[in-house]
Amino acid sequence: MDSTEEHPDVQQPHAPSPMVWVELLVRVSVGCLLIFSGTIKLQDLNSFIGSLNTMELPLLSSNAGLLGLFADSLPWFEIGLGVFLVLGICARGATIVAAGLFIIFTTILASLLVQGLVINCGCLGPLLSSTVTWFHAGLDLVLAGACIGAAMWKGERMFSIIDPTKKTFLRSNSVNY
Repeated sequence: MDSTEEHPDVQQPHAPSPMVWVELLVRVSVGCLLIFSGTIKLQDLNSFIGSLNTMELPLLSSNAGLLGLFADSLPWFEIGLGVFLVLGICARGATIVAAGLFIIFTTILASLLVQGLVINCGCLGPLLSSTVTWFHAGLDLVLAGACIGAAMWKGERMFSIIDPTKKTFLRSNSVNY
């Protein structure tokens, strides 16, 4: 008689679904991209402010103080969100916020392209000084879709630090929340 027949209430460990690894890969990749992007913008904030200014975004282009506040805040927001994603802090919620951020970026870039404005992308600060194209908007849309897919995943999540439904801290395999 094997041990499961003697103790039917004891569950045998199971291999995680491949989707668990896909969710982890998306979360960590997007998190690292956001941390990198925010860091690059902070290193040359004037270049980022210049990119934002040429975009002629409503509210920001007409108010220098608001433009400066936004330019100071967005990189820190990206870095913080990236840290949440990489560490798995409220992983599902952070992934949903990242998806929303990429949808906003997609909308802004598509709007600029439809208006026919030719501007440099401020996505990665001075590192990426290429002109905004539909490729940039499409890439942001793909990242939003990947985040939505990862957020919709209802199975186990690998390396989630905080699971608000279970009130747990530092779980390597937290369950759906």
